[in-house]
Amino acid sequence: MILTLVQALIFVAYVTFLLIKFKGPLHSISESWYKLKYPLRILFNLFCLVLGITMTLYDQSIFFFFSGVGLTAVGVASWSQSSEKLTRYIHFGGAISGMLFALLGVGFGGADWLPLSVWAIGSIFMLLFKIKNNFWWIEILAFVTIIIGLLNL
Repeated sequence: MILTLVQALIFVAYVTFLLIKFKGPLHSISESWYKLKYPLRILFNLFCLVLGITMTLYDQSIFFFFSGVGLTAVGVASWSQSSEKLTRYIHFGGAISGMLFALLGVGFGGADWLPLSVWAIGSIFMLLFKIKNNFWWIEILAFVTIIIGLLNL
């Protein structure tokens, strides 16, 4: 439970920092790497690495390990808008796997499929109705549902 609360604190602190600094949500959380200037840009890398490493520490399901690897990959492959295809694939693949595997871990590790269902339905809704900054809100929804699921493990 303490690990989950630490992750929640880190996530809330970083997202709050971004909302204040940029006066609202960005296109995605990853965009903060581009918007922040050196040396603040490293905050995104640290954010991903810390969340990724801590995610690997859950032992209820192997899916949490894969989620952590994905989140760590996002931090390593920060240049999501790079012209280098491999970097983009690593970044986006890491982001999707970081969210999806964590939700699968909650499902298989805690037999709680509600977080995955809420995230999937909410994400489809945001994409279909073209909600402004929908990737930002999909990431926020993923994190909220993951934390709720982890707290119920």
